[in-house]
Amino acid sequence: MKMAGEEEKQLAIERNETINGIPYITVVADGSWGKRSYGSAYDSLSGVGAIIGYRTRKVLFIGIRNKYCAPCDMAERRGLQVRKHKCYKNFDRNASSTSMESDAIAEGFNSSLEMHGLIYKTVIADGDSSVYQSIMNNAPYREMHVMVRKIECTNHLLRNLCKKLKAVAETTQPSMHRKREFVQLRNVVKINILKIRKEVLRLAAVQRKRSQSDHVKAMDLQKAILNIPSHIFSEHKRCKEHGIIEATAITARIMSHFCSCMVCTKKLTVL
Repeated sequence: MKMAGEEEKQLAIERNETINGIPYITVVADGSWGKRSYGSAYDSLSGVGAIIGYRTRKVLFIGIRNKYCAPCDMAERRGLQVRKHKCYKNFDRNASSTSMESDAIAEGFNSSLEMHGLIYKTVIADGDSSVYQSIMNNAPYREMHVMVRKIECTNHLLRNLCKKLKAVAETTQPSMHRKREFVQLRNVVKINILKIRKEVLRLAAVQRKRSQSDHVKAMDLQKAILNIPSHIFSEHKRCKEHGIIEATAITARIMSHFCSCMVCTKKLTVL
């Protein structure tokens, strides 16, 4: 990890990315647990938080959290004195297991200056707000007046998009569920979820190759993503890369039903 930190530091210095002489970098942070929750049981006895350098893709920090120690637990249950051993228990048994990730990653940020002589200025992470909030509460770079910036991981963004599209496709509105067109549209959305996801990735790749400023590319990408429902269902009136193409009778009817059912305008564009 020390060598990885030196590599990240050198790359930052070469790009003159320093604050008061201290190099700053972008990192990727995430956590994992010894037991899968499957979205319901968050009671794992162990967890880990890791921080990886964005440029080198090498590990800069690993923090392990354990609620359980076998010798300690056995002695407590038998009413015996604990024998001398190396205890790995370092987390409150009554604390939430989900907080293991945020606690470990916050430790990594707090130790970045001492461990690597680096400022983790930007963190790429999933949509879990507790991790970023923990970093902000600790304010590891308060003395340098540096506030850590968060960028949400693309993979998690797309996964959440697909989950919400699936929820839209399975939603039954009392006023609409008996209409045949509404049921058909729900099915159309459901079978095109993966296609929509791939289109987001394609549009992002197109924007990355352009020479405009990041702000312009971001604004154009936003407009293109909001146009995906029309593009996927072959209505290319607003597709720059395809020009103005007249929609077929079938696709025009589909888009008309989307708008009348308020699926396109109120559900898809929000995601």
